[in-house]
Amino acid sequence: MPLAWLFLMLAVVTEVVGLTVMKAASASGSYFGHAVIYASIALSYIFLARAVKTIPVGVAYAIWERSGVALITLVSVFVFGHVLSGREMLGLTMAVAGILLVNAGDSDKEEAAEGAAS
Repeated sequence: MPLAWLFLMLAVVTEVVGLTVMKAASASGSYFGHAVIYASIALSYIFLARAVKTIPVGVAYAIWERSGVALITLVSVFVFGHVLSGREMLGLTMAVAGILLVNAGDSDKEEAAEGAAS
């Protein structure tokens, strides 16, 4: 099971790398940047596919998507100087809360399954 979570984390990280490079490549028009974008996004989906072999697809996708949104927002703020509005801060807080709740729900199912197996 821990390997699946590693693949999910790698999926999130490669997605964030791809989207960060997308912002930089859109300004410069660099072909190298576009190659990095495509490779990163492809790797992200490959890692996500590996993760869903063990993690339920709904849980994995929710965590992948919301974690990506939260991290790319932080990159946007700290790297590209974007200033978050109150609504954006509220949305980001709700996304993080959603990730925690989905993950907690999945943990409850695992504990119940382990208890039934004993």
